[in-house]
Amino acid sequence: MTGGPDGDLGSNEILQGQERIVGVVDKSGVLFDPEGIEKTQLEELARSRQTVSAFNGAISPKGYLVLVTDEKRTL
Repeated sequence: MTGGPDGDLGSNEILQGQERIVGVVDKSGVLFDPEGIEKTQLEELARSRQTVSAFNGAISPKGYLVLVTDEKRTL
């Protein structure tokens, strides 16, 4: 999904959608987890209109969070 939990479209998709979200790209970075991103944590971000940089939920070993401020990050 493009557009993060801090915007109108992204937050509405998170709060109203029933699908399993595996990737979110917003102005702060990329959050990806092939096993699905923790829905309750995404909903908290959407309600408070925060970007994925504020995500503090669990990510599977195959997932990652890369922020625009990260440097020399190896996946």
